[in-house]
Amino acid sequence: MGRDSSESKSPMSERPVVAAVAPEAREREMLRVNRALATLTRATEALIHATDEQQLLNEICRIVVELGGYAFSWVGYVQHDEEKSIWPVARFGKDDGYLAQAGIGWGDGARGKGPTGNAVRFGVPQVAYADPSDKSFAPWRKAALRRGFRSKLSLPLQVEGQVIGVLNLYSAETESFDDHELRLMENLAENVAYGIGMQRLQFERRRAERELKESEGRYRSLVELAPDAILVHTQGIIIFSNSAADRMFRATASVPLVGKRMLDLIEPEAPQHHPRLGGDEVPAGVVEERLSRLDGTFFVAEVTAAPIVFHGVHARQVVIRDITERKQVQDQLVQAAKLATLGEMAAGMAHELSQPINIIRMAAEGAQLMIGRGKATQDYQEKQFELMAAQAGRMAEIIDHIRIFSRKDAGEVALFDARNSVRLAAELMAPQMQSAEIDVMLQLPPEPCPVRGRPVQLEQVVINLLSNGHDAVQDARRQAKRARPGLIRLEVTLLDHSTLQISATDNGTGIGPSHLDRIFEPFFTTKEVGRGTGLGLSVSFGIIASMGGRLEARNTRASGAQFTITLPLAAVMAVQETPRHPPAVAPSPEPQAAGRHVLLVDDEPQAIETMSVYLAELGYRVSRANSGNSAFRLFEQDPADLVVTDVRMPDGDGEDLVRKLRRHSPALPILVVTGHIGMTEHLEDDMGIDHLAVLKKPISLAVMADTVERMLDHA
Repeated sequence: MGRDSSESKSPMSERPVVAAVAPEAREREMLRVNRALATLTRATEALIHATDEQQLLNEICRIVVELGGYAFSWVGYVQHDEEKSIWPVARFGKDDGYLAQAGIGWGDGARGKGPTGNAVRFGVPQVAYADPSDKSFAPWRKAALRRGFRSKLSLPLQVEGQVIGVLNLYSAETESFDDHELRLMENLAENVAYGIGMQRLQFERRRAERELKESEGRYRSLVELAPDAILVHTQGIIIFSNSAADRMFRATASVPLVGKRMLDLIEPEAPQHHPRLGGDEVPAGVVEERLSRLDGTFFVAEVTAAPIVFHGVHARQVVIRDITERKQVQDQLVQAAKLATLGEMAAGMAHELSQPINIIRMAAEGAQLMIGRGKATQDYQEKQFELMAAQAGRMAEIIDHIRIFSRKDAGEVALFDARNSVRLAAELMAPQMQSAEIDVMLQLPPEPCPVRGRPVQLEQVVINLLSNGHDAVQDARRQAKRARPGLIRLEVTLLDHSTLQISATDNGTGIGPSHLDRIFEPFFTTKEVGRGTGLGLSVSFGIIASMGGRLEARNTRASGAQFTITLPLAAVMAVQETPRHPPAVAPSPEPQAAGRHVLLVDDEPQAIETMSVYLAELGYRVSRANSGNSAFRLFEQDPADLVVTDVRMPDGDGEDLVRKLRRHSPALPILVVTGHIGMTEHLEDDMGIDHLAVLKKPISLAVMADTVERMLDHA
């Protein structure tokens, strides 16, 4: 193509026609080629020793001018801005302001279609001459000639297939850039482009390394400042622990966490259903674990884990938060809400207990009257005594249920049938509902409903829902100013093989729209002062959440409210249904005592007299004491085969007596008879259950005698 084509893709414009080459010209041409070859060689060395991209470009421009003999050299980088400009980034040689005034770009204007712009657009070298016939160089001809620039070579720099810049060479000779020189300069441009690419790769690598180091530094700082324990383990072996972890697990320089197994931090007796932290699979979400410190003490923690890459190794990061204090506060709130519920139920319980007491009193007085008049036949007396014993058993069942419900529940999470908790809650609330003329429709499925949690806590939640329904129905009656039937539907439904639903629906006042979003907040209540603590629903929400379920509330179309508990079903289990009313009187054992010695300890004269007569009638030798200290002195003088003791007594209570007897005779059978709430669990926890049995008042004499005989047989 001719020199007059500004859009030419030819690597060079046509040169002026020259006559036969003179020897001097040939010699100059050889000199240029040798210089170009030396330039290429030195530039290659510069590529090897370059430390960064800018230093490389500066060095290339210097070598081109000083060694290649060119008048001026510069490198421009392509800009993808609106003007499509080319920014000079390196230069060498004297240009007397030429480059500053050149305004070179690669756009559609005249200054964008020169040799530099065409090198960008077409990706091939462009040669231009300061000759009037070369129109591509026209915008810069006068300025170039004033500075002695007679020819120019623009070499595109391609990195990863894209032209990123142009290396520009200016010569004082018109005959520059013949084919040999051009090929060498093309090689130079390719080497420079390769060097730029390598410098950028190295820069990115150094930047990535720097960012990684900074990231690791930030990670270590954050990890060390974190209040939670953070452990990193691979294959179950701890390879990193932060300061909080060392403090939490009480690690020392001589006994560090690093190197320990993750399984060593889990309590050996922890329930098997908890995810094992040292396993290959990372448990999803947050799990609650009972963990072991290095000194052997235990604590409760929330644990979450995630896979990470630690120092190039695939590992697992475990975050541990000690929630012991929080659990204690939660337990206190649960207990406070439970006792508040019992307080509201007190009137109904009093009525429930007054019924059997009334029957017992009337039966006793009737029997006394008939005996006094000589009309009490043997059959009549037996029936009256059976009636009184049955009513006493009914009272014992009520009191025992209240005792279990009211004590602080610190038991382990267990597998249980949710139907039993719902049924017991309905039975406990029955007196209160009956006195308010509210029908409770209980619907239970025939299949077992196994869930994980604490049975008493689920019972507490259901009781709270029934109590709230009771109050809502009463409020609806007051607002209507007339009697209206009260109804609460309590239903347990198996939604599918994995989900259980418990719903309590009432026909009360419903929940105000502005209250629906707040009813589960602690201390929020819509009841007047003195009728509600605001803890019940909040505590219930927490209990259900700890069981992996949901507690939700909504208004029904019939203007009442419905609370729904959704729980995950556990593995299928065989559930033994407990009889609702076990026999109050067990068959009297046959006298097989054979003179075995029993020591009775109780500060109630009537109680100890009755038990003494009963056991003596069965053939036991009975000793009596009315306090713990006197009982121990009597035991030292005349050791017994078995001791039956109360707990609450003056002058040495039953706990002290049991401890003394255990030290004196570790295998001695001891039967504890008490009505004190929580005391029996305390005794069993402190002293174990070997050779120790507990009966809760009121007791059956027949059951007591049977227990005594069984314990002596196994002693």
